[in-house]
Amino acid sequence: MSDLDIPHQLAPILDALTPEQRAAALALGRVLVLAGAGTGKTKTLTAGVATRVALYGMVPARILCVTFTNKAAAEMRNRIVQACGDGMAPSWLGTFHALCARQLRAEPDVAHLRPGFDIRDADDTLTMVRRLIKAVPKEQLPVPVEGAAGDAKQIAKMAERIARLKEDLVTPEAAPAHVQGMIARAHEKNAFIDREGWLFAAGLYRQYQALLREQNAADFGDLLMWPTLALVHDTIYRDRWSRRFTAVLADEYQDVNRAQFLWLKMMSEASGELFAVGDDNQSIYSWRGAKVKFIRGFAQEFPGAKMYRLEQNFRSTGHILDASNAVISHDPARIPKTLFTRKGVGMRIETLGFAYGSEEAEAIAREI
Repeated sequence: MSDLDIPHQLAPILDALTPEQRAAALALGRVLVLAGAGTGKTKTLTAGVATRVALYGMVPARILCVTFTNKAAAEMRNRIVQACGDGMAPSWLGTFHALCARQLRAEPDVAHLRPGFDIRDADDTLTMVRRLIKAVPKEQLPVPVEGAAGDAKQIAKMAERIARLKEDLVTPEAAPAHVQGMIARAHEKNAFIDREGWLFAAGLYRQYQALLREQNAADFGDLLMWPTLALVHDTIYRDRWSRRFTAVLADEYQDVNRAQFLWLKMMSEASGELFAVGDDNQSIYSWRGAKVKFIRGFAQEFPGAKMYRLEQNFRSTGHILDASNAVISHDPARIPKTLFTRKGVGMRIETLGFAYGSEEAEAIAREI
């Protein structure tokens, strides 16, 4: 596409991009932007939204743009408004939970809820789990949970397990069989699993969800689980929602869990437009359900998808990038890319060792 075809209001945002960033922002269809650390991923994602509005004529209200934090959503909204003008930012721009809450508000029955339902936060969840555990006779509690009525750590563990089941799209009714399968797989691998604790969590989940429904309330896990299950299993619901959007864009794609991946896939089904930005080398949230396989398997999941690599780092010096490239090279499953910089080699890296965290903190403070 020649510069003559670029609308004047879009030119400044595209002119500020590198050739690789620009090519990615202009691409349509299933697009994966592999953006290394410090390579301008937010700028590229913002340009991708602005391009769809100002160049391809997509209506902002029909663009779905997902971020992981409210701060990132606000920053992106401001940049799009600066580039395209007031009213040009997607109205469906926000975090997974915010957008799914909006979707669930529109059709609460998919979660067995009534209009005007309440949303329970993490503290509310802990309070409810504590209340349910306290009602269980002590002799029926598994050994690790015996003191849970007054043990905040055990209460948090049970709440976390319920949340993990929801992230895996496991309903209360399916939880016992799902947990039995987890236990069987662990035994096959001779791996440790808290059998009694997980079985207890599965039963607790059913009671917890019943309490939520009685209160006409949803927790954070419900906001994503129920719309996603409806998208997967109800073709009419999926068609209705996916046809609302002409494009779906997602930030930090390396951090999506199974529910988030399926939600993005289903919501982009009608349009065939999924613009995902992320870096498999920055996937650090597996402990909370993120699965790096979704970004690494993007091309297999979406045959014909385009991939753009952003490798020019604008933040670090040469020594830092050489070290990070060397460390990352030991991961044989990574998507190949090599970061480079034009900032010079910089200071050499200094490695320090400490016996205790307090010593490390003191040394950092002295250095600063």
